[in-house]
Parts: sequence; structure tokens; C-alpha cells
Amino acid sequence: MKTFTSLMAGLATVAVLAGAALAQAPKPATPQAAPAPAPAAQAPAKAAVTKDITGEFVSADKATKTVIVKHVVDQKAAQMTVSVDDAMLAAVAQFKAGDKVKVTYEEMGGKFVAKAITKA
Repeated sequence: MKTFTSLMAGLATVAVLAGAALAQAPKPATPQAAPAPAPAAQAPAKAAVTKDITGEFVSADKATKTVIVKHVVDQKAAQMTVSVDDAMLAAVAQFKAGDKVKVTYEEMGGKFVAKAITKA
């Protein structure tokens, strides 16, 4: 009987100590200073990707400095409006509707900007 009583007393002690350890409130986290934000550095500008299309010259508009070219995308006819500078606008004045042209362009700010337009 002594062994049983000793065993029960030991189990009760372990239970009390374990319960006390689990019931302790966690220590409040020490506030850490937020890391200082990195200096606002300019992200390096993305290099513009130059692309080419070949299509049919539709028209040139001097007022808006644009050229419209009809081409095929996924087996469907599509038109692309490309911005041009004054020198290029003068050069495309020789083109007639229906001429086959090759347009080299870059996409900048959602617009297509022609770098070269030649007869194909």
C-alpha cells in the first residue's frame, strides 16, 4: 500500500507542476523596432523590347502622327496603330494603301512607337 500511495503522490505532484507550467501567461513580446525602409531608389528602367510585324499599310494620319497597319494575329485580321515622328511620317507619305510593309516598333506606356517602317 505504501508503494501505491507513493506512486499516487508522485503522479499528483507531476500533474500539479505540469498544470502550473502550462497555466503561466506567456511573456509579452518585446517590441522590436521596425526595420528602416530602404532608401527609395529608382528601379532600373526596363529595356524596351523591339518587335517586328509585317502587314499591309492602311493609312497615315499627320494630325495624330500615327500609321495604321493591317496584319494577322492568330489567323485573324487585326489593325495596329503605331505612333511615328515627323521624319518617319514624311517617309511613309510615299506608301499607298495596300503596300506590304515591315514595322519595327517598341511598346512604351501602352503605345506602340515605330522605330522603322519599310516596304517589305
